[in-house]
Amino acid sequence: MARVISFSSRKGGTGKTTLSFNIASLVAEEREVLLIDMDSQAQSTLHYGIQPQNVTYGIYEALVDFVEGSRLKGELFIKSKGFTLIPSNQKLAVFDIEFSDIKGKEGILKDFIIDIEDNFDYIFIDTPPNLGLTTINALSASDYLIIPVKVDFLSLAGLAQIMEVFYRVNATLNPVLKLLGIVPMMFDKRTKMSQEVLQQLKDTFGENLVFPPVRTDIKVMEAASYGIPVHIYAPRCRAARDLKAIGKSIIERVEGEKGIRERA
Repeated sequence: MARVISFSSRKGGTGKTTLSFNIASLVAEEREVLLIDMDSQAQSTLHYGIQPQNVTYGIYEALVDFVEGSRLKGELFIKSKGFTLIPSNQKLAVFDIEFSDIKGKEGILKDFIIDIEDNFDYIFIDTPPNLGLTTINALSASDYLIIPVKVDFLSLAGLAQIMEVFYRVNATLNPVLKLLGIVPMMFDKRTKMSQEVLQQLKDTFGENLVFPPVRTDIKVMEAASYGIPVHIYAPRCRAARDLKAIGKSIIERVEGEKGIRERA
């Protein structure tokens, strides 16, 4: 059984896709990894070097086939960067509307993952920056949640909102869902704000639930523009070092738990 981890944030611009894409690549150096792009903006697909308008069979089409009982197409799974991607396109934007009347609509993605997870050790889900049915599906399908937070005070409001959804999903839909941690993004230790927000996160969640911050680094944007993970594009840059530490910590935290928990 694969470990399923969602990267989710209520606020856009937190570095969520940067984090999920780069962590997928890093963990894939030691494990078999699948990244599912569950965002209609398809940023993970773009990071992978694929234009969303060229995706004719992505996660939306696959979920439609799954619900209708049709066979999934092999072209759904793309592997060219050391890990596998299920891409997205703009059609996913209608997921919340088109699937809203289906019985068990919150568990569509979970049931889909159960059918495909045997080939992977980790399945990462890049969610949209909203709290609709798409995000609910991702959290319902996951064992763990990682929340990236840009280190400014506006992002703390978005953090509170995603935590409310986390508690609700945990209480009603997915009792095994666990908060794996908060990742402070775009951290600049020279600024008072960065230091204050980081300390507030630690005071609120505890040291153990706050990953080391990912420092601001232009190499991250440069690597994304080439569709290359930053630790491959610029392995000695500070962000690459930070992300490597987080990837290692994720494996240690998840695999350090006793056994593999059964999803309900």
